[in-house]
This record gives sequence, C-alpha cells and structure tokens, in this order.
Amino acid sequence: MAERFTADLLFIVIVLLIAAILGFLIGYFLRKSMKCKKCVELEEENASLRLTIKKLEGEITVLREKVLKLDEEGATLRLKIEKLESEARSAADRGPLKKEVVAAIMTAKNDLKVVLGIGPKISGILNKRGIIKWKELSETSPATIGEYLLQDGGERYRMHDPSTWPHQAKLAYEGRWEELKPGRSAPVPPTVISCPAYLISTSPVAWP
Repeated sequence: MAERFTADLLFIVIVLLIAAILGFLIGYFLRKSMKCKKCVELEEENASLRLTIKKLEGEITVLREKVLKLDEEGATLRLKIEKLESEARSAADRGPLKKEVVAAIMTAKNDLKVVLGIGPKISGILNKRGIIKWKELSETSPATIGEYLLQDGGERYRMHDPSTWPHQAKLAYEGRWEELKPGRSAPVPPTVISCPAYLISTSPVAWP
C-alpha cells in the first residue's frame, strides 16, 4: 500500500514538473515571437525614418543652393546700387538729378513702397509672404493681398485698398514712370521718385 502511494506521488510530481517545463518553454517562445514582431516593426519604422531623413537632406541641399544663388544675386545688386548711387552723387554736384538715374536706382532696389498705398509695414508683410519684387506684386491678385494684410496685420489693415497695387507694380516693373502720377483715380505714384536726400540737389517732390 505504501509502495503504491509512493509511486502515485512520484508520478504526480513528474507530471507537474513536466507541465511546469512545458509552460516555461511555451511562454519563452511566445515572448520571443512577440519580441521578434516588435523588432520587425521597429526596423520598418527605422527604415521609414531613414528615407525621410534622406529626403530632408536632399531638400536642405536644394535650399542651400538657392540661398547661395540669392546671395550672389544680392551681391550683384548691391554692386549695381553702389555704382548708381555713386553716379547720382556726381550728378547731384552738377545739378538736379536726372529722372532716368532716379528710376534706375529704384529699379535696382525694387522697392514696393513706390506703389501708392504701400508703406514700410505693409511692405514688410508682403516681403514675408514672398512678394519682394514689383513683378511678384503685379502677379498677385488684390483679394490675395487683402487676405495677407488681414491675416498678418489684423483688422486695422482692412481700411487699405489693394485693388490698384498690382497695376501700379506692373507699371513700375515695366518702367512706365510717366504713367505713375498722383491725384488720379487710376493707380499711380509720382513722376519724380523719392530717394535719399543726398541724391537730389533741389527739394524732392513729396509722396502723397
């Protein structure tokens, strides 16, 4: 009787031990399988991030090239402006500054403020929106300009009417200075364009 009890007990212990070992092995392989699945997901995410980084690096390279190109263009323009200002100083010593020289200076600078209705603040808003040259302003609709003013400047800019600005910019871009005159319902700044005081020997015509 005692021998049978001992044999049964030993059998039960062996069965429990085998079950424990099997449970451990099953849990181990399950965890390993889950871990491998997570590794695959992480590798895929890592590959996606590498592609994104490569794409961004390419965009950065393109932007650097554009910046270098703009720097070169800016340096060229600065040299032109310095040359024109030097010519203007010489002309001021001889007499009233020629209208052609003034126009050339303003053309080199591409100042948006030659457009009647645009001051330094509005010019700054348009510059931030990528509208830097007269040509760019001439190709922008009045409705779009109005949206930029309201979004970046607030409600106080609603009083400004940009309906004539693109046309004025087109006249300036095309060098049609004679058509840019004040006091008309159509768009237009004065014939004599404002410029630094040292460029004119007589009193300049004031902007309206």
